[in-house]
Amino acid sequence: MSNPYTLVFGQPPVEMIERGAQAERIISEFCQERPSNYINLITGIRGSGKTVFLTSIAKKIGEKKEWIVVNLNPQRDLLVSLAAKLDSNKTLSRLFRDAEINLQAFGIGIGINGIAPVSDIEEALIRMLYSIKKHNQRVLVTIDEVTNSKDMRAFTSSYQIFLREELPVFLLMTGLYKNIDRLRNAEGMTFLERAPRTVLSPLSFQAMTRNYMDTLGLKEDEAIRLASYTKGYSFAFQTIGYFSWEYPDKKEKALKNAKEYLYEFAYQKIWTELSAKDREVVLAASKVPFGEVRQIRELLSMTNNQFNPYRNRLIKAGIWSSPENGRVEFALPWFGEFARDINMSCVFS
Repeated sequence: MSNPYTLVFGQPPVEMIERGAQAERIISEFCQERPSNYINLITGIRGSGKTVFLTSIAKKIGEKKEWIVVNLNPQRDLLVSLAAKLDSNKTLSRLFRDAEINLQAFGIGIGINGIAPVSDIEEALIRMLYSIKKHNQRVLVTIDEVTNSKDMRAFTSSYQIFLREELPVFLLMTGLYKNIDRLRNAEGMTFLERAPRTVLSPLSFQAMTRNYMDTLGLKEDEAIRLASYTKGYSFAFQTIGYFSWEYPDKKEKALKNAKEYLYEFAYQKIWTELSAKDREVVLAASKVPFGEVRQIRELLSMTNNQFNPYRNRLIKAGIWSSPENGRVEFALPWFGEFARDINMSCVFS
């Protein structure tokens, strides 16, 4: 049997822990007869499982007969892509022809004799979505790893118009906290400020323990030990599982390889995306054994007011958690150790 865990970002693994409660809440909200929400922004640190979570929801909603799911690439013209993908559905394509919606101006579909092409993509989509609404269907648009790009802002502005027109189009987007925040704060994106956000929770400790027992054939105490190393971080769960499968009789070697893999393929990227000051704050925290905020501030010579913005940003970014007042701790396994190691390598390079 091949290794059931995966080291590839975004690829649904054979062995995975579902975030059932968070997924069901979104599905339930979208599928109500009169939905209270049409949009949800999914955020989390790299490797937290955003893409897999998005894919799981899209698959479950797509199994319902009244839903059409459209996955868009954020690097392309999103409005034209949406129109093209809707028109590629044979059933919808016939509806659009019956509604005399000529999309040839955008290189989509075939011409309709005697009907002038629609010249504005936003107007074309409004007419297409009205046709879909008339036939009691709904559209779920998913966009993975959004950024504050020109195409993304144009799409989001048009989407706001679709909502004002009461059209049945729902939007599910994933992104890093900083990218979602920049998009929400961009000019004209005010409505995103009120959009619900789902911050991915850590994986269930009990579910990870059961998985390691069943899949790796471990005794309960051994599975508990491995699960505790992950801190609920999705990529760590996969990485530790992967190398434990590869080295079933060499647990320490498996953990060493898992740590090195996390360093190289996750933490290096996360580290480079932090500001210089954020790195300084993270490094200071790595030197304080129990994460006492007072000691961290003393190392940084910061007042409480100076420290709080960094604390809040690092918690929202998924680097830290705050188990109790006056303390922070790393939400990622071995990340404090990684910060110290990379700082030493810079000092001696």
